[in-house]
Amino acid sequence: MFLNEVNRTFESVIDPSFQSKYDRWCERRESKDAGHTPFAADDELGDDFEILVLRVCLLSIQSLPCPGYPAFGVLNTHLNQLENWFCSLADELEASQKQERKPSIVAVQHKLCHVCYLIKYAKVRACWSALNAAIKEAHETGLHRRDDNAAVDDLEMELRRQIFWNLYVWDRYMCVYFGFWPLIPEGYFDVELPRDLFRPLTATPGSVTTFTDRVYHIKIARYITAFTSPPSWKADRHNASLVAEFAQQFQVLVVDQLPSIYWLDNPDLRLDTVEPAIPRKRQFLHLAIYHTKASLYRAFADPFNRLHVETNTPPKHTPDLLALSHRRAYMDAICKAISCLVQLFASTTEKSGSAAEKLFLLPVWLIDALACLGVCFLSIQADERRLANQGLQISPDQDLKCCLVTFLNTFDILRRGASRSAFVKKGLEALETLYQIVYTSPCRELLLKSNEESEMATLGAFSVRGTEEWLPSFLEKPDRAWIFQQKSFFSDLLS
Repeated sequence: MFLNEVNRTFESVIDPSFQSKYDRWCERRESKDAGHTPFAADDELGDDFEILVLRVCLLSIQSLPCPGYPAFGVLNTHLNQLENWFCSLADELEASQKQERKPSIVAVQHKLCHVCYLIKYAKVRACWSALNAAIKEAHETGLHRRDDNAAVDDLEMELRRQIFWNLYVWDRYMCVYFGFWPLIPEGYFDVELPRDLFRPLTATPGSVTTFTDRVYHIKIARYITAFTSPPSWKADRHNASLVAEFAQQFQVLVVDQLPSIYWLDNPDLRLDTVEPAIPRKRQFLHLAIYHTKASLYRAFADPFNRLHVETNTPPKHTPDLLALSHRRAYMDAICKAISCLVQLFASTTEKSGSAAEKLFLLPVWLIDALACLGVCFLSIQADERRLANQGLQISPDQDLKCCLVTFLNTFDILRRGASRSAFVKKGLEALETLYQIVYTSPCRELLLKSNEESEMATLGAFSVRGTEEWLPSFLEKPDRAWIFQQKSFFSDLLS
């Protein structure tokens, strides 16, 4: 189950390396039970591998459809009791290890599994601490350096590359979403990208593998780092021309290079039956791409600075038509991200879905996307009010209809699931005023019922009242971490 389903998204354990070690570990366990020599402390199948097996089991338990998943007849206890026991056992084994033990790649792997486990339960600080420990272990094993040792075979070399770059992606993920400083600084490593040569899905030369999607996650992480790392970033992200250049480069260097099974439009679905994990990998990769596009345009949610004036927030960019087009591109990227998120969120309610994936990540991403889309609608209303005050008639923009429908429908979907998620409930409470402003907009009814361009909207008074607690922060900090720094959203639910 773990290798075929749970490991599908993060590839935290690399098969077949793990499978071969696991088979040998089982044989050694049987020999040990028969009275043969026990594992040595520095054995690659010793304590670290046993911790890895426990962490793998924990990820598997966490990813079952629900805590009450039937296990009797196979296990003599409930899964939640088994999960608590495995957690305690893994922590005890790790705590009992000697400080002078030899660092190992297996230890990096079990620490990375722990990172994946913790983030799904919203244990952000513990997750970052575990990631810090994993990266420290990787540094001590030399994973940050190019290894040209001829004694290391190709599989081992590829394993080292994949593990390092998985850590890199996680490090950048924690920086982008939670505002942490990077643990892997740029320029302090010398590692090739994974060559992605093992376990091709077809016999065709150059065929994609089970790791291909992760290679593109790595490219995305490197690209967004190039955009956000330079000292000039805080100014550059408000420069409409520079953002347009970065967006074009991202399209050429990443999106246009996608293999056909991961195309954003009309992907090749023939391999979906060969590798059942492909559809889910595709959704998460598309989500990462749309999130990246949205991040590029994030500072232009309010291109003419109307909301900045309403909230007394200093404007940081010059209003122009390019800035206006960036808002439309921003809304388009958000709507496509929401489409991916809704499909993933819905799949977690199915028997084959993962309960853990809807506990934190997907609901929070949906709330964040709704906030971003809603702010764009606020900005549009403010622009229209300004034009109306100048005596101009306002005709609803039919191109916005899809965005508005997405906003309203997604709100309804989350409301139906609010009783099952504290994060959804808290997020909807924080966004209720925003929803009401958009829902009661005079343009909404015309936009949803009419296709006649001649109809005009009679605008009422515009106000951002009720959003003062979080809207200034949204406008001042155009990055993904803003929502986790607001008390009105999730701060009391994170640990």
